[in-house]
Amino acid sequence: MIEAARNMQEQENSLTMLDVTVERFAPMRRLLSGEDEEYLIRRGFRREAACLRARHRRLYFRFVNMLQRDFNRVHDARKACMIGNWDFETLLKEKYTAASCLWLMRLAGVLHWMHLPQASEVAEMYVTRMEPYFTPTVSVPEQTESTL
Repeated sequence: MIEAARNMQEQENSLTMLDVTVERFAPMRRLLSGEDEEYLIRRGFRREAACLRARHRRLYFRFVNMLQRDFNRVHDARKACMIGNWDFETLLKEKYTAASCLWLMRLAGVLHWMHLPQASEVAEMYVTRMEPYFTPTVSVPEQTESTL
């Protein structure tokens, strides 16, 4: 019984130790906005603007891939925390919703490639929808000197 409680506490701690935060993806929100390219075009740097646009798109796709890896890590940690109280429906719904959001975020990158102005709005909407998956669902009390 004591060992099972210790294992559960270790799994809860591993979820909070994941270096997965919403703040890591803050730069992603701006990459498809086009503001930087428009500024360069207004200054007469069309070629540089096109290069910057392509670079921003490549970085955006890297962020989406990183977001997918981070979601998988968080999802696996949540599954591990549910060992004694398995909730298959919740896990499946979470995985499906995240997969569709990630797919639509990639679609936003394609919209950007097609020079459609909605790309930034689509990306922002689905980045926002992914945020709840990166908030801790398990509250782990902080260790103080008295609990050590």
